[in-house]
Amino acid sequence: MAASWTHSRILGAKHKVFSWRIDNRGNPFIKRKFRNNRFPRVDNISCIHLGRLYESMLDGEWKSLANDAAKLCMGTEKDGIGKFLYELRPEVSSAQLSSQLGAIFYQAGVWEWNEEKRGVKFLLLSENWQEKTSQYYRDSLNSEDESSFFENVLKPERKEKPEKQKQEVIGEVQINTVQNIEQMKLSAFFRDYEG
Repeated sequence: MAASWTHSRILGAKHKVFSWRIDNRGNPFIKRKFRNNRFPRVDNISCIHLGRLYESMLDGEWKSLANDAAKLCMGTEKDGIGKFLYELRPEVSSAQLSSQLGAIFYQAGVWEWNEEKRGVKFLLLSENWQEKTSQYYRDSLNSEDESSFFENVLKPERKEKPEKQKQEVIGEVQINTVQNIEQMKLSAFFRDYEG
């Protein structure tokens, strides 16, 4: 049976929504929508890479997000979570998964967040990162009100003209339809892959 997607928001200034799930081996998959892409991108992070990230955080020091695309490409990004992920897999999109991982691990009680909107940093809190993350994933799937919480409470208020709001709703419906189709394709793929 294919795993279901749950939703979270990145921390800091942007609060972008993303979807994520954990497969039966404990590997997280993160689905993000990029501005210029029609379909969302799904990335997998292996438990092996997360284990190495965990080991890098055992020193008890706060770790910066460190996922600036330009700085990563130029080799000038400071040490931190994004740079560490970039060194494991030299793709900017992999390094930028640090934003989603930060949100997941913070909500799961694995990492502490410095609660800054800029200069986001994390500190390791728990040794049981796999167990806590899996439990948080299961809890978020069981929560019937989570999607309505994100839609109704966390959505920023907009003071726009009604016509523009109608266009946005139509656009959101179209995006959701495309995302649902893509999710069905991915679910079928993973069902066949895992089966």
